[in-house]
Amino acid sequence: MLEDLQVGNENKSRQVTLFSLFYAFLKMGSFTFGGGIAMLPLLQVELVEKNNWLDHQEYADCLMVAQSTPGPIVVNLSLVSGYRLLGLKGGLSALLGVILPSFLLLLAIAIFLWQYRENPLAHAAFRGIGPAVVALIAAAAVKLGKNVLFGYRSLLLLVLFLGGLIVFNIHPLYVIIFGGLAGFFLPSAKDGRREE
Repeated sequence: MLEDLQVGNENKSRQVTLFSLFYAFLKMGSFTFGGGIAMLPLLQVELVEKNNWLDHQEYADCLMVAQSTPGPIVVNLSLVSGYRLLGLKGGLSALLGVILPSFLLLLAIAIFLWQYRENPLAHAAFRGIGPAVVALIAAAAVKLGKNVLFGYRSLLLLVLFLGGLIVFNIHPLYVIIFGGLAGFFLPSAKDGRREE
């Protein structure tokens, strides 16, 4: 998987610049509520469907690396996908784009808006935003699942890991480790072919 994340891809024209990468992640960081996971479906639309900078498999690979490294997933994903597209400068450009809006917003809240924290209108707005965030996360799971779940083995692992997370409250780190081990030891799809 890591060898697939080398910089660039010569047989694909991407039309990506440092500024366009920065701007794409700046938009996601500016207009997405609910944290990093809620940004995933929007980033998929921006990187894969709208701009065609990554294909579905490349996005899934970047997402897997981002999920398996410490830190907020969207920060990791910006760094990994930016690096995949334009090297270190691309990674830093995407990273700056995604964190700048949050930094500026928190700075503004600390300076200007803290006095309005108990405003009932603000509370009402966030009660409405909550269900929208859940919908975004569910959409990301469905879209990603269509591209990475191949055959009954993958579905069985999904059910086992989801059950472990929800029912037994297993730490996500263990799920990632067990998932990696399962990938090594269980027969699976190879070279893009689906399991039979």
